[in-house]
Amino acid sequence: MNEMSSLTEPTQSAPADLRSVSRREELGTDHNKSDGYFNLIAYIASNAIAGEVMAVENYSEMVPLMPDTESKIETVNQAHEESKHILMLASLGKRHDYNVMREIVEPQWFNIRRHFSAAVQNKDLAACLVIQDLMTETMAIVLYRTLQRQGDPDTSALAGKILEDELEHLDIGLTRIQALIDEDPEAVHESLKWAHHRVMPELFSMVSTSCHFLCDRLNIDCGALSLGDLRTDIDEIRIEALDTYVETLDRANFDPAITAALVESMQTYGGTPTMNAGLASA
Repeated sequence: MNEMSSLTEPTQSAPADLRSVSRREELGTDHNKSDGYFNLIAYIASNAIAGEVMAVENYSEMVPLMPDTESKIETVNQAHEESKHILMLASLGKRHDYNVMREIVEPQWFNIRRHFSAAVQNKDLAACLVIQDLMTETMAIVLYRTLQRQGDPDTSALAGKILEDELEHLDIGLTRIQALIDEDPEAVHESLKWAHHRVMPELFSMVSTSCHFLCDRLNIDCGALSLGDLRTDIDEIRIEALDTYVETLDRANFDPAITAALVESMQTYGGTPTMNAGLASA
C-alpha cells in the first residue's frame, strides 16, 4: 500500500530556467539534446506513466473476472510489471533532471478508466481485455518503439526494456481474446464495437503535443513542444498507431468485415486509414 501511494507524488527537479548547469550536463549525459528535447520527454514520460498507472488499476480491477486461479495470478503479475514501469520512468526523469508526474492528469485517461470500470460492472471480460490488453497496450507499444528508435541512449535503453513487457502483455491479451472468440464470437465482437467507439477516440486524441492540464503541472510551455526533437511528427505516429492497431485486430482473429468498419470510423477523430490498414482489414 505504501509503495502504491508513493506513485502519486511528482518527482522534484530544479525549474527549467535554473538549468544552465543541470545535473545531466554534469553527468555528461545530455547527448547534445536541448532543453526543448527534455521538456518533450518529460511530457511524453508523464503521459506514459499515466497510462501505466491506469494499467495497474485496470488489471487489478479485472482480476475477479478472470476464469481461473492461474489467469488471476497472471493478471496480478501484469499489474506488478506496470507498476515497475512507473518507477523506471520516474527514475529516468530524476537522472536527467526533469519533472514527471506520477499520477493521472489528462482527462482522457480518466475517461478510459471510467469505460473500463463500466465493463467490469457489466462483467464484460471481453471488453476489459480489448481495452487494456489490446487497445491500450498497442498504443503503448507505438510510444515505446518511438522512444527506443529516437530517444537519447538512456531513454532508448529503458524504452526497450518496457517494450518487451508490453509486447508480452499484448500476446497474453491476444491469446485470451482468441479463446473468448472461439466460445462466443458474436458477443466478443459486440464488446469490441462498444470498446472501440469509447476508447479509441480518447487514445488518438492524446497523439498530440497539446494538453489540458499536464503542461501546467510540469511547468513547461505546451505551445513550444515539438516532435521535431524526435525527428518525427504527429501524422507519422498516428499512421503507425493505426497500422499497429489494425495488425492487432487482425492477429486477434476478429471478423475483417467488422474491423474494417471500425477502422473507417476513425477518420472522424484523426485516425486516417492507410494502404496497409485497408489491406489488413479487407
